[in-house]
Amino acid sequence: MQVGTTTVESNPNANYLESRYFWVAYTASVCFLHLICSCFPFISVSAGWLCTLNVHNIGNFLVLHYLRGSPFGGGDQGEARLLTHWEQINHGKQWTNTRKFLIIFPVVLFILCQHYCNYDFEVLLLSTPSFLLQFIPKQPFMHAKRLFGINQY
Repeated sequence: MQVGTTTVESNPNANYLESRYFWVAYTASVCFLHLICSCFPFISVSAGWLCTLNVHNIGNFLVLHYLRGSPFGGGDQGEARLLTHWEQINHGKQWTNTRKFLIIFPVVLFILCQHYCNYDFEVLLLSTPSFLLQFIPKQPFMHAKRLFGINQY
């Protein structure tokens, strides 16, 4: 008998992301975020959409591409301690349904933001950096890459 080892073969970090219920909850939480960003009377429609997009993108980057390890595992994280959440999804397999959803959703949100802001150039300048911050790390050529030594160890 081994003490302190896990018997679960799949990574609990990625299991919940494969559920369609997660996709619905994710979409509902972004809608709720937009409701919060837009509910103040002094905030314009453009500012509400820009707030929603930037908060979502920065949060998405921090959770999926910056934090490493397995928050749901026990003390023994094994290989997961060196991988970001994105790298753990579907054991690193590219172009699965879960990864496609997490890539397409921010793109649709970016397009909605641009549309509801009437394709204003200032909004484009303010929203593009946060969009690229979370979009580029999701591409297959960035898998397990660390830029400028950030989050390397």
